[in-house]
Parts: sequence; C-alpha cells; structure tokens
Amino acid sequence: MLKKRSLGLAVSLPVLVLGLGCSDDAKDDGGSGPGGPAPPVGAGGGSPVVIPGTSGNGGMSSFDGGSTPLTPEEADVIRTQQCASWVTEVEVVPAMLQLVVDVSSSMKEKAPGSAGKSRWDVARDALLEAIVGVGGEGLPASVSAGMLLYPNLETGVSTMPQDPGLCVNREPMVLPEELGPANSEQRQRIRQGIEGAQLLFSTPTEDAYDIALNESLLPTRFSGQKFMLLITDGEPTVNGQCWTESGGISGGVDPQPIVDMIENAAAAEDVKTFLIGVPGSEPNRRWMSQAAILGGTAPPGCSADGGPRGDAYCHFDMTTAPDFAAALRAGLNTVLGVVSPCSFSFAEPPDGMTIDPSKINVLLSDGSGDTLIVRDDVGDCTEGWQLTADDRILLCPDTCERVQSNPGITVDLTFGCKSFREPPIVE
Repeated sequence: MLKKRSLGLAVSLPVLVLGLGCSDDAKDDGGSGPGGPAPPVGAGGGSPVVIPGTSGNGGMSSFDGGSTPLTPEEADVIRTQQCASWVTEVEVVPAMLQLVVDVSSSMKEKAPGSAGKSRWDVARDALLEAIVGVGGEGLPASVSAGMLLYPNLETGVSTMPQDPGLCVNREPMVLPEELGPANSEQRQRIRQGIEGAQLLFSTPTEDAYDIALNESLLPTRFSGQKFMLLITDGEPTVNGQCWTESGGISGGVDPQPIVDMIENAAAAEDVKTFLIGVPGSEPNRRWMSQAAILGGTAPPGCSADGGPRGDAYCHFDMTTAPDFAAALRAGLNTVLGVVSPCSFSFAEPPDGMTIDPSKINVLLSDGSGDTLIVRDDVGDCTEGWQLTADDRILLCPDTCERVQSNPGITVDLTFGCKSFREPPIVE
C-alpha cells in the first residue's frame, strides 16, 4: 500500500492517494484548505481556466465533460495544501462481468451493413475482440469475467415447470475468474466457448439469466462490483423452469419475470445489468429498457418507450443501426468502459464532515504536462468523469481508454479545490 502525503498525490494505477475536500458541519469556509482560501487557478499572472462545455463566467448550466491542459502553476494550486484538506487512500474498484449471450438459431440471419455476415458472425468477432483480446486489447487483466451461451442444447420443453437444466446446459458455462494476461487459461476458456458455439432453436432467456446469476456470478467470492451483460436478438420463447403452455417453442412468452429478476439482482445483491438488443429484438425494446432502468444501467434522459423519436431507449438498442458491427462495438466499448478498472472508491470523511462534490478535480499526467478532466453531468459521458450515486469516481470510456493505453500516465484525484467555478445548477 502506498504511503500518504499531506496533499493530493499522483500515482499510477491501481492504487491512488488523494486529498479530499470536505465541508465541516460546524464551519464551512467555502473551499479553503489548511492554507486559507484557495486562490483562483492561474493566480500569479495566468488566466482562470475556462471549462470546456461551460460558459466560463458563472453563466453555465452544467459541466459537460471534456478536458483542458493545465499550466504547471494551475496544476500546482490544485495539488498544494492551499486546496487539499483531507488525505486518504483510494483504490480501483475491481469488477466482475458475467456474459449471458443468446445464440439461438435466429442469430444466423444477416446483419445490417455487415457485408453478408450473420448476426452471430458479427457478435462473435466483437466479443472475441472486446472480451478476450483477439484482434483487440480485450478486457484488462484485473477484470474477472465468465460466460454462458444459450440455448446450448436441444431444448426439452414441457407443459409443466421442470429443471431449468433441461433448457440450458450448465456444464459449458465459464465461471468468473480474473482474466489475467493475454492467452491466459480464462481467456482461452471464453474464446473456445465463443468459437465453438452452436446456434440452436428456442430462446430460454429467463432460465439462462437465472443460472448465470444464481449459479455463477453470485456464488463467486468477490469484493468488487458485479455486472451482468445480457445480449439477445429475439423474444424469450420459454418460461422459467423450461416450460410453455403448449409444450412448444414457436411463440413468445411473458418477459416480466426476467425484468423482475434483474430488478431484484440490483436491489438485493447490487448486481447491475446491461442489456444489448441486436437486430431481431424489436419486440423486446420496452421490457429491455425497463430492465436497464431497474438494473441500474440506464443513461440519463432515456425512456422505456424510446422517447418522442424512438431513439432514446434505456438499453443498447441495435435494431435500427445501419451498421450492426459498428453499433455493437460501440455498445460493448461503453459497457467495458464501466467494468474496466477506471472506477475509484475512497474512505468515509472524518466525523462531522461531508464530501463536497463541487470541489473534486481529476488530473492526468503523462510526464510532459497535466490535463484537467472535467466532470460530465449531461447526457452520455465519453470524455470526462462522473460521481456515482454510491460516491465513486468513474472515468468515462474515452478517458478510461486513454489511461489504460498509456502505462506511463498517472491519475491524480484531489478534493478541496472548487472546479474553477461555482458549482453549476443542472437544468
């Protein structure tokens, strides 16, 4: 563990030390640290930094992400005792991801904009690239991942509830483990599962999610954040416990039990669920968006019915994308940006103090200078950072990728300096 210093310290991942600015219940000096009120950034001859996405002089309505380079003087103000008022250690929040991927026979259909490739051809290549690292970087070594493809056997549907294992074979399921370096055993297990997938009839989504959650993800001992990722191209055709009223698999079934399971996973187990609807999932849009809302992964401003233009669903809806391959890669990148180690937690403030979210600054340094990363309170976050509901700093996907792709870069989180302007009012 790294040793503390008296002010915000830039260190390499995975462990960070930071200075935290707090409000004292008995006395709030409006942003002063041990050295008195913090001078404006740029004091001593420079001009105050104008945050990208704001109006600059108090007229802004929100922080909207982005970044801006800092002079050495500006960076020094943020890191000195003039700002930092409390120091604690902070660590990367580890993450575990369980994939539940629909490989029903409808995935054989052609994918839009993909030069004749099937939906599964596109999904297979994207998953190998994004998760395993075949033709791409893959998930970082510190992330734990598991996978269940479904259906993975000829479904034995009954007219009465029965063992879910008659619809979803548990045996090929890859249990979550840390991915480790390139070509590790865990990466190879996932790769072999993806490359060896057989596309079969039926879509027992409820049983697949249930088995992956309750027999794989939840039983795995793990101290960090757990995620589920459900990818499907069609309506569920089989009820939970492997049955339908007719004993056949030709029609859709009620998806509400899947939504309820996702809601319960988030509320009772703090498991967040992402959902990707590939072409063919048009009838699923509403329940998948509702599940994303209840599963804790809905973006700001989304709507369960897609909004007035039908393009603002709360899950990743790929059904209207002209290029499915590009859309799927973008969706996976967003998901992986969240589960990658670019999320930082920190200790509780001392008694009588609360963390002031208007006095948080995130800096990157690559040895040649410092860059201020701006908080993003508006819409989709690509470059910037967000403060989560459970008080974690989460780097947005482009910023996270920038950190991960440069081993020499350091991240400096300091709490205590105002974000160069009075805290905005989000309208």
